Amino acid sequence: MTEMSDPHRVTARFVHPAGQAFVQRAGVGTTNAAPFAALLAGVDETTLAGYHAAFAADVRASAALVDADLADRLPFAAGDRILALGDSITDDSLSWAYHLQAYLDLHRPADGIRVVNAGITGNTTQEAVARIDLIAAARPTWVIQMLGTNDARRHGSIRARMQSIEETRRNLGLLADLIAAETEAAHVCLTPPPVVEADADVWEPFQQESITWREADVAEIADAVRAHDGIVVDVHTQLQGAPAGWLLPDGVHPTLVGQRLILESVLRELAGA
Repeated sequence: MTEMSDPHRVTARFVHPAGQAFVQRAGVGTTNAAPFAALLAGVDETTLAGYHAAFAADVRASAALVDADLADRLPFAAGDRILALGDSITDDSLSWAYHLQAYLDLHRPADGIRVVNAGITGNTTQEAVARIDLIAAARPTWVIQMLGTNDARRHGSIRARMQSIEETRRNLGLLADLIAAETEAAHVCLTPPPVVEADADVWEPFQQESITWREADVAEIADAVRAHDGIVVDVHTQLQGAPAGWLLPDGVHPTLVGQRLILESVLRELAGA
């Protein structure tokens, strides 16, 4: 079965209502949100649970393919709490964040390092600024951030850009300042992956929402992320030459292979740093 053969399974990858900021602030747990998640995915709760079990198995198998020698060179300490801050690319049940947890569980199980997935599908840099209270409440020792893809999202027949590059630069700066002020976390920034705009233009769900992306916009945001004072992982550049099959047919979201490539980029950068 390919990643796209079951449309409900694809939807389920990006449906995690318990992670939404307003749901967290309301104190609604994962168990209470499960019926709504199943409704959004168009399946029953048993089927959704089966999907999630399969996602976890796929991630464990994928993470096991990553170079084990990098594990001992990572700067993480025992008991570290890593917050993965992002949008749907991070929120994805097959994401680099879940890969990172699986990799650490496999190669450094005694260290008790936890990865908190704080990806929210659709989030812009502005929306991430607006939930700094939740980021701080997670008490991270590391924040690994991949944002900007939705800042480049374009809407309607006039292709109005969600946020200008000036707004994105401002928000990236605010996030860096807020994370420094509200947490004691080391802050790592990932540039957003490239997109294939021709695929995004014809992807039916995007057409229904009247949204699309332009690679030039994403590249502009990648340049803004590279200005971060801390560690930067240049995912955008590294995936430019990736083999075919790293992106889903929508031209925006990585496949399981693409998510593993993102993890490998993060691990190599951190091991070298």
